[in-house]
Amino acid sequence: MRCTVTAMLGLSLACGCSFAQSTFTVTGTAIPPGLVQQNYGSVPKGVTAYDLSICNVTAVKQSVVSSEIYQALSTTNGALQPIGRQIMLAAILRNQNHSPSSILRISLNSATAVLSILSSSKYHIPTALVTGAALASISGEQVLTDLSPILSADQLEKFETQVLEPALVLDGGSCVERTVFAVSATPKSKSQILSFHVR
Repeated sequence: MRCTVTAMLGLSLACGCSFAQSTFTVTGTAIPPGLVQQNYGSVPKGVTAYDLSICNVTAVKQSVVSSEIYQALSTTNGALQPIGRQIMLAAILRNQNHSPSSILRISLNSATAVLSILSSSKYHIPTALVTGAALASISGEQVLTDLSPILSADQLEKFETQVLEPALVLDGGSCVERTVFAVSATPKSKSQILSFHVR
């Protein structure tokens, strides 16, 4: 009986410890509207951009998908509704009267990037699917070229490299900075500083 109780106590303590420790910590600040427009072009009214610092606080390599970050952000701050990378780019292009076909190609190209990142992380993706994604990503340069008359090369490069991608893989103890867009439930409820945990 004593062994059973001890084993159960040890199991509950182990579970409690695993739930108490976070895997990622995220802090961020709002980016001034003028700088957002300079960096990414004209964004829809009511959208705020945040500069996030995402840190892996464990000692081992960890992966995180953007939906986990969005969920943690909206749970911590119910007034904010995060906007995904592809949706935001489509909104920027729509604001600048870009053709729907280019918007569709951008979305498809972004989807292949998700598979490429996930294939190098702890997720197991079939080899054929990863190969197809790699071949599809070759068209990325053409897509960027098609958009250059509307968005400057600098704006496109900043969007591609700075806005939170669908998945991240971070070494233990490392941090990255990424931009996230969100809509506030009410204009007056815009947060200037963010801080939350993921997992």
